[in-house]
Amino acid sequence: MMPAAASARAVALAIVSVLGLGLGAAALTGCRDKTREAPIEPLESIAPLPDRTAERTDEKPGFIAALTPKESADVTAPYTSASATILVKLGDVVTKGQVLARLDDRVLRQELDAAKAQLKTSRASINQAVVDKKGAEVVLTREKSAEAAGVGSHAEVVAARQAVDKATATISYAIATAEERTTKIAQLQDHLREMTLVSPIAGSVAAIYPQNGARVEEGHPVIRVISGGVFVKFAIPADKIGAVKTGDIRSVNDTEITRPGPRLATGMHNLALAMYPDLPLPSPS
Repeated sequence: MMPAAASARAVALAIVSVLGLGLGAAALTGCRDKTREAPIEPLESIAPLPDRTAERTDEKPGFIAALTPKESADVTAPYTSASATILVKLGDVVTKGQVLARLDDRVLRQELDAAKAQLKTSRASINQAVVDKKGAEVVLTREKSAEAAGVGSHAEVVAARQAVDKATATISYAIATAEERTTKIAQLQDHLREMTLVSPIAGSVAAIYPQNGARVEEGHPVIRVISGGVFVKFAIPADKIGAVKTGDIRSVNDTEITRPGPRLATGMHNLALAMYPDLPLPSPS
């Protein structure tokens, strides 16, 4: 049996535990009640953005603009070249037909020299074939006379006639070869002339694409020449065409520079100077 003192302590601990659980439950219930009783504050509403449509009624629509030369021409490389020698600078004023650059033509010159040597060989072959034909004709005449006199055979006459025909064919072949090589020489000479790039119009140098001495590819632009000054071209959307009339657009705005006529943005004007060096510098105001 449990001693009396131990039994009393166990009963006391049990009573304390029950009281602790009761107090904890009461506190929890109280917290829940307070939570239910506290009113929920509404979220702060966000004020709508003000309607500024009325403030923009006097503004004109803006459009993308670009500076465009009245006339421009890109001088392209007719053939691939190992290097290009540029003879002008950006902004240089040039005349129509002026030499702008020369492409490396060493390979073409070597081909031209070889074609000329081959042409000489073909002409020598023609001369030799003519001499051979004359000799074959002499033999043919002699063999015919011998056959008529009864001292020659018909077979020798046939052989002499074949020699004449062979010499005639050799002459025709040599002439055709010479003509072919003459045509090739003319083509190479034309190619050489095309390796010298000239300006197709009078104006100023607006762009030089390759560096001096760099390789250029066939069909790629080498130099751009412009003339006639520049004008501002606007990209107007289709739905705005009816709303824009001549004279409505008077300026291109960003950081403006004043000049006679339209006003151009600083950034755009610097770009214009890089692309079109003949555009006059305006004075900032």
